[in-house]
Amino acid sequence: MRAALSAARVAARLRFSIDGEIAELAPGDAAGAPAGAALAVANPADEPARMWVTTRTGLTAELADGSSLAPPWVN
Repeated sequence: MRAALSAARVAARLRFSIDGEIAELAPGDAAGAPAGAALAVANPADEPARMWVTTRTGLTAELADGSSLAPPWVN
C-alpha cells in the first residue's frame, strides 16, 4: 500500500478507522491510510494521546463538516 498518510504511535492509545475498518493502536503501533481513504482518529482514553504523522506533499483533507484542511507542513 502506498500510504498518503502514516502514523506511528508514541503515547497512550488511539482508535483508527480507515474506510470503516477500525483498529486500536497501542504505543509503538503504526497505521497507514491510502490516498482518498476515509480516516477517523479518536482517543478512547482519559489521558492525552500523541502520535507522529507523516504525509506526502500536497495532502488535503475533507473534514466531517465538509470544510477542507491543508496542513501547513505538507506544502
